[in-house]
Amino acid sequence: MTDLQSNLTEQLFSAVHHVPETSTISYAGRRTAVPQEPAPFVDGADLPAFYRLQKRALWHWQGIDSIEIEATLARMAMATGRRSVDAWLDTLVEYGPGHWVFEWSQLGAAAQQKARQASGQHQAQQHFLAAARYFSLASYPHLKGDRLALQAQLLANQAYREAGRLLPVPLKELRIPFNGKEVQGYLHLPAADRPLPLVIVSGSLDSLQLDFWHFYHRFLAPAGIAMLTVDMPGIGYSSHWPLVQDSSRLHQAVLRYVPNIPWVDERRVAMLGVRMGGNVAARLASLEPFRLRAAVSIAGAANLFFSEQERFMRAPAMLRDSVANRLGMISNDWNSVFHHCRGLSLKTQGLMARKTSVPLLSIGHRHDFLCPEQEIQALAGISRSGQAQVLDKLPLLDVYETALTRARDWLLDHL
Repeated sequence: MTDLQSNLTEQLFSAVHHVPETSTISYAGRRTAVPQEPAPFVDGADLPAFYRLQKRALWHWQGIDSIEIEATLARMAMATGRRSVDAWLDTLVEYGPGHWVFEWSQLGAAAQQKARQASGQHQAQQHFLAAARYFSLASYPHLKGDRLALQAQLLANQAYREAGRLLPVPLKELRIPFNGKEVQGYLHLPAADRPLPLVIVSGSLDSLQLDFWHFYHRFLAPAGIAMLTVDMPGIGYSSHWPLVQDSSRLHQAVLRYVPNIPWVDERRVAMLGVRMGGNVAARLASLEPFRLRAAVSIAGAANLFFSEQERFMRAPAMLRDSVANRLGMISNDWNSVFHHCRGLSLKTQGLMARKTSVPLLSIGHRHDFLCPEQEIQALAGISRSGQAQVLDKLPLLDVYETALTRARDWLLDHL
């Protein structure tokens, strides 16, 4: 490693004075924490003491130790500096101990250092993956215009690429032309001597491509399925495209590019999406029945959140900011954002009134805020061969395992 690479963390975060704090990025003016009934998210908790949705079970499932998560949040709670919102522990203004980006980036830098000192490739790879997870969490919720978060995101992707170089089949970085720009994605390939089935994977409006490593490593790679991750519009490598009614336009371009990828079988391609990615998966299943073999929507946001104003108004602050940020709006006038978002509903677009031939699996939790049982069933109804799996048990770790095991089996059946 060069001195430039080894000191990248320090260089990126060296000039941090007068940088806007994350909770102020998508909200103009002084904001306050308004008490309201917490929305029942299955993949995260809307806690009154935090601006960010606390997805602690998910972070642990992805590989971050629960004790480390709690210790890091405790350091934030103990910090005494000024906060953008006094009631939110994770809104410390000054970059330093107790600041969200600082705390997780410190852990990322330590893991990166261990990777460079590791004695073997596998050990180095594991430490680089840990660094990527920490830096990704430092960037969360990855708002466009959040300078510190974007610097952490850069480090997360750098660490992920370093880990990818050490895989049995090195990670491929694809740059797919679209409207004079490029859609950038990571292609993960199991070892094989033939073209592989492929799953295009996208997440929510607050997740990055590299958040799906655990899903690939645990579920797809052992099944001999390749994975191509793509960021949602308005986030990560796709941040220069706003989220619009045609939410699947980037993924459609990727799908049409697949015949140019030599390692995969263009006749066996599926799409899996989580949250807003589920909206894209269902939309793509309707629009591309001859290119897509199967689709999976996990807790997809297809209609209810965008069409029921009372539900939309209950969105917590971080979700509001994330939605507005991807649209290129501010979250202050939430009524205007709601009217803008109505076009994202697949029902409003007329796509839920006709059935596609693409088999679609819709998975979710019965009581989830964004995708309750009604939405799970409606998504499955888009397909003539659709199935719904409604989960109603906890703990969350079991929910993740059940949902992703079922998703993998569905993909194997149809690919």
